[in-house]
Amino acid sequence: SRMNDSSAGENTTCENSDDSDGLRKENTNSGLPASYVTTNTTQFPLLWLAVFGNATGGLALLSSSKLMLTDIFAGVAPDIVTPAFSTGYVSALGLGMSAGRFGWSAMSDLLGRKQSYALFGLGIPIVGMTPYLCHTVVDLASGGVTTSCPEVNFWPYLMTFYTGSVLAITFYGGVFSILPAYIADLFGQKHAGAIHGKALTAWAASAVCGPMGLAYLRSHSQQKAVQELLEIVDKDDATAIKKSFGCSIHDYSTIQNLIDAKTLTIEKLMQLAPAGTVDPTPFLYDSTCYFAAGLMSMAALSNLLIRPLDLNAALKNLQASKST
Repeated sequence: SRMNDSSAGENTTCENSDDSDGLRKENTNSGLPASYVTTNTTQFPLLWLAVFGNATGGLALLSSSKLMLTDIFAGVAPDIVTPAFSTGYVSALGLGMSAGRFGWSAMSDLLGRKQSYALFGLGIPIVGMTPYLCHTVVDLASGGVTTSCPEVNFWPYLMTFYTGSVLAITFYGGVFSILPAYIADLFGQKHAGAIHGKALTAWAASAVCGPMGLAYLRSHSQQKAVQELLEIVDKDDATAIKKSFGCSIHDYSTIQNLIDAKTLTIEKLMQLAPAGTVDPTPFLYDSTCYFAAGLMSMAALSNLLIRPLDLNAALKNLQASKST
């Protein structure tokens, strides 16, 4: 009797194992083709926009955060923001990206893929409020407050920028670590690799559009700042520009050539500007931050609009269309 019970238990266990293996095999072998997903679903373009927005915003932050640290905080807190501190900050950004790839992929198993992508929207206020944080620091410094005045402590502003940017970079790393599982959940596992390859075109597009857009925004902001400084210097001393650069403020072609040659810079104009003129260098990154925050907002909205796909119904419709 015990032998019969043992045999029956083993048979039941084997049957359950066979059933689970069959279910796992069925889940692995089911999925929509990449060609169908890219042309016949709304989920794929929304996912593409979510990846593109987060990737471009992350690249914008990654490329400008080191410059913001040195251009803004090194000027008001040179005893804190030393070259060694800046190097450590760059290392922290790299560690943050690595931690995001490992950490957010593990968290997505608990929270869900869409919910994890939704959390990446926390980068919007971090990036969007960075100009306000920098303006506050510059206002304190321009008001006569420096590190020689112990009543003002720049550490809270510096560490807010430091931790916020590192946290936002973890989102950039998490976007790509979660993406394969997100695709498998939406469209099935069978063709997830091919779909993932097509979705990575969003990353390629961000690598092209991001630097071009950032270069344009920074160039536009720099030229605007130079023009404003030229007017300030000319108003204070009408001969200063002619003596220093050999042209008048109205010689636009020569001025542009000097700007392109890095001969006419904000730093040199600040030496000619009257006392009390605010250095516009910290404000050159405002448009970059707003641009990145806007793209992250688009990504968050696209992720919010993604709805679960009825995979079985889509497969049946695909088979019916093939049979006809």
